[in-house]
Amino acid sequence: MHIVGYRSDERFDASAGASPTLSGYMTDILLFGATGHTGRLTAQALAERGASFGVAGRDMAALADVAGATGAHSVRCADATDPGSLDRALRGMKVLISCAGPFVDMGRAVAEAALRAGVNYLDSSGEPAWVARLLGCDAAARNGGIAMAPAMGWDEVPGDVAATLALCPPAGSGESMEPADLTITYALPSQASTGTLRSAVRIMGAPGVWVRAGQPIQMRAGQSHRWAPMPPPLGVRSSLAWPLAEGHLAPLHLPLASLRTFVTAGALARTGMRALRPALPLLAQPRRADAVAALLRRVGVPYPVPHGGKWSILAEGSSQEGRRLVVMMGVDPYGLTASMLATGAQVMARPDYGVTGVVAPVQAMGLGRLRAELAHMEVATHILELPGHEAAMGTGADAEGRT
Repeated sequence: MHIVGYRSDERFDASAGASPTLSGYMTDILLFGATGHTGRLTAQALAERGASFGVAGRDMAALADVAGATGAHSVRCADATDPGSLDRALRGMKVLISCAGPFVDMGRAVAEAALRAGVNYLDSSGEPAWVARLLGCDAAARNGGIAMAPAMGWDEVPGDVAATLALCPPAGSGESMEPADLTITYALPSQASTGTLRSAVRIMGAPGVWVRAGQPIQMRAGQSHRWAPMPPPLGVRSSLAWPLAEGHLAPLHLPLASLRTFVTAGALARTGMRALRPALPLLAQPRRADAVAALLRRVGVPYPVPHGGKWSILAEGSSQEGRRLVVMMGVDPYGLTASMLATGAQVMARPDYGVTGVVAPVQAMGLGRLRAELAHMEVATHILELPGHEAAMGTGADAEGRT
């Protein structure tokens, strides 16, 4: 249904999955999972950009609240367990945003509905297992003429931008990109929503992907550690191997001889990971992951914390010519995710948008546009070039070992 000036007493046509259409009004973007924390922020970001969008989910009363707060033009009933409801909700749409996770549990039906409807798709996932699964839809997406862009938020958008900057030749140099070594280290925010905690525990329990000698290899959380030269005020920090979606996304568009992904972690985290690692695969099971996430919520920092959510990403690109360090620092990861999803959906709704297949963030929107959006979100970017001889002298902090 398409509504302008949403009223809480609007009648819904359950059989059509929508309320009556306002004549002459078109809705381009459908936001599925609009009643969660990220979904609500994304609806607000879409409204601030003047987007033509609708909201969808199971709880019609909660959707009504979101529509009333944001002026969403459309409210549609859709359930990930009911493919028919997804098909009905996508009628007339150009782009589908999915914010309903964990995606390894709920994402498949939504992505398949986008394929059936022939609409561009993007989501807020950071789950490596989901991105790996979605890559299996690449041929179908290309054949259908649509783009599917997973992980279009924090942490993978700034990670993909940093990785690209760490490996790309200087603009105007005329140099081609040669296979290089890439290491990405995240200093994560100290707070997270309940949904993020659930997904993080699932990620910790499932295998991820690194690249070695140009080939993908399987890795697991905590299997190794390194001392990462993080920017001030962090300084050199101990970090643990960590599965990240960028392990699947970066190889889609960057020539990699090797790729490693880490998160910073203190001595207590390293000790705990060493003790828990044999049991980590059990955490990939939904009920156990939910129980651990609930425990973390009770003992962790309440969310949200005003002015909280500081994060840093270090991407280190190394080749025979030297070493380039790219640092990205910001705050408010959820606001950044909402901004990226809203901007990405508007770009993908344009009639001249020609990207197809399953793509990384930089492929979906372009490096320049993403850098501009990150700058608008007050994300600071610093690039340090080290010639070959200086890079060789500065590798001591990068020693990697088993945990």
